[in-house]
Amino acid sequence: MSTAYSYLVHRQTGSSYFFRSIIPKDLQSKLGKREFQLSLRCGIRKQAKFLSFQLFNQTQLIYASIRDNSMSKHVSTEEIKESLKQKLNKTNSEQSKPSSREKANLDDNQSSESEKHKPSDCISLVEFCDKFIESRPDRDFSARTINDYKDSNNFLLEAFGDIPIDSLSHQNGRDYVDLLKHLPANRKKKYRNKTIRQLVELKDAQLMSQRTISKHTERVSALFNWAINQGYISENVFRGKLEPIRTKQMIEKYFTADEMNLILGDALEGESLEQNKPERYWVTLLSAYSGARLNEICQLDVIDIQELDGIWTMNLNTNSADKSIKTEAGNRLVPIHSKLLELGFLDYVEVIGSKNHQKLFPSLKKMLSTGYGTLISRWFARYLKKLGIKQKGKNFHSFRHTVVNRLTTKQVY
Repeated sequence: MSTAYSYLVHRQTGSSYFFRSIIPKDLQSKLGKREFQLSLRCGIRKQAKFLSFQLFNQTQLIYASIRDNSMSKHVSTEEIKESLKQKLNKTNSEQSKPSSREKANLDDNQSSESEKHKPSDCISLVEFCDKFIESRPDRDFSARTINDYKDSNNFLLEAFGDIPIDSLSHQNGRDYVDLLKHLPANRKKKYRNKTIRQLVELKDAQLMSQRTISKHTERVSALFNWAINQGYISENVFRGKLEPIRTKQMIEKYFTADEMNLILGDALEGESLEQNKPERYWVTLLSAYSGARLNEICQLDVIDIQELDGIWTMNLNTNSADKSIKTEAGNRLVPIHSKLLELGFLDYVEVIGSKNHQKLFPSLKKMLSTGYGTLISRWFARYLKKLGIKQKGKNFHSFRHTVVNRLTTKQVY
């Protein structure tokens, strides 16, 4: 029967506990196994936790040595187990013969070295992260947001291993932020098979942006706020560890009038209709004249284009499982601008409907984490770059900022 610790195994009542080590994926082919177990020769749960925690830390050092080639290239799991047996014997010997000073410290309720490393009854980091992720759908978190949390949780696990969560200290919080500051950007794409230790040693690599670092620290802090609410710990050691960077740089997230004219000019037809990609044309115009979000438009069904009291509208809704809206207030009717009607938008809708398509833009496919707007978002970034507009803060979402800015300027609230 597995305990709360993934590295502590108890097969049956009355028997000894076993230490289990799950071999890192990058070392499994070299060692020829996914995991191995070692008897702790101990049937007392509290003592077994302590011993398994010591062996867990020892195995992490061994794995790191194998990666650094400071151990034999032909090391086997049997050799690792022999090393752990020696560690186990040494730990048992030290525990059975406490010094007189240790006894005095214990009597005085002072913290000795053994007490510092005494394992907690709290759950392990792996189990805790799993519980947090399992609870997110109940909070209406999108698949993309959940994947973002998983990514941040994985960084945390790689940094500290599967340790009891209440053993993390404020120093760990500071170390985590420092680690993020030294990790390269686009790790999954460019350095998929490298460990964190290898990543921080890369030379001339482009590092994570401040925004990405902030996102990771915010998610981990939210994770441990949840731990406090659930009663696992009493303090969030990650809160406030990343100091905000004060900058006077002004980033304009909206498009200027000249930029809008350029984006919606002749170049747009060349990038869309002339390439038989009408979805680029109409999605761009719909957002430019309404301020609706990219995915809200890309996920529209044909029947969502409706005439109500003589006014043509877009019905932005979540009436099917494949749709998502950022907030509950996001379900709304948006009038279609007369300019789009002049350009023939309703003719496009009629053509798509006559072909029995459900989706208004049938060539757009839904991506697991980013919805229907992925292809348009990628194309639009290239389009802005071609127009000479692409800069920090300028992207498809800038249409929304532009509409808000113009309405605010006209004092339309």
